Amino acid sequence: MEELVSDLSSFSVSNEENCAVSRIDLYKTKTSKQDQESRRAKFLERQKSDRQSSLSALRNIEEESHSLEKTNPYKNQLMLSEWLQDKPDDFEENWLCKFAPVGHRTLIVAHKGRTESYTKNGYRTASFPSMLPGGSNATRSSYSLLDAVWCDTNQTFYILDLICYRAHPVDDSEAEFRFYWGATKFSEDLPGISSEQRTNRYPMVWLPSVPCAKENLVKMMAEKQQFEVDGFLFYHKMGHYAAGTTPLVGWLKPDLLNQVLDLDLDLTSYQMDS
Repeated sequence: MEELVSDLSSFSVSNEENCAVSRIDLYKTKTSKQDQESRRAKFLERQKSDRQSSLSALRNIEEESHSLEKTNPYKNQLMLSEWLQDKPDDFEENWLCKFAPVGHRTLIVAHKGRTESYTKNGYRTASFPSMLPGGSNATRSSYSLLDAVWCDTNQTFYILDLICYRAHPVDDSEAEFRFYWGATKFSEDLPGISSEQRTNRYPMVWLPSVPCAKENLVKMMAEKQQFEVDGFLFYHKMGHYAAGTTPLVGWLKPDLLNQVLDLDLDLTSYQMDS
């Protein structure tokens, strides 16, 4: 497992390595709310005519050979967030919130009887059996793709999003459906996947989401987590899964949550960054 931790050390869920300035500096020089809102509208409009073919190569994953001479099909396939600049106008009606554990973003690929983890740049970090469809010899005829965070402190993959399940792509489905379907599959189809077993080398835990009404966020903050919280991810309900950075997924550290969203949530249980 040391190899997995070492190989993943360069990629964190918060993507702070891509930020040339501190969070405070970023908010001093942030783009306008109108700019981020307008780009969200453009992304949503684009989805109506373009069913997001960014993961077309992954849909044919069973036929991919991993020759070094071919383009790496796993490179730059993760959907990345933007810093949430302001509270969206439709925040309570059209947004969902998830905890983001401290850890390393990972693309999980289950196919041909094995499960593999990849960094954002498509570098394979581990190969192991899992209960995911396609992830062991018992289900080798299928395949699945998931967006996850690897947490080395408790040796667990926390699943943020579902891209493909049992050879059925859902990247062109709305986030609200993906989250519902993912939660259902993990609870009904995959009992035992949240624990280490012979056929499931590392636990995989689905991260639930809540609608962004204040009462839901208050309840969410009161729940004790099994991981250290790095921040919060906010997904537009109608957003598809698209590789690359998108304004339809927002990101905030705990110390900016109340400030940006104009809330008064009790965040005393979270370790704040200076």
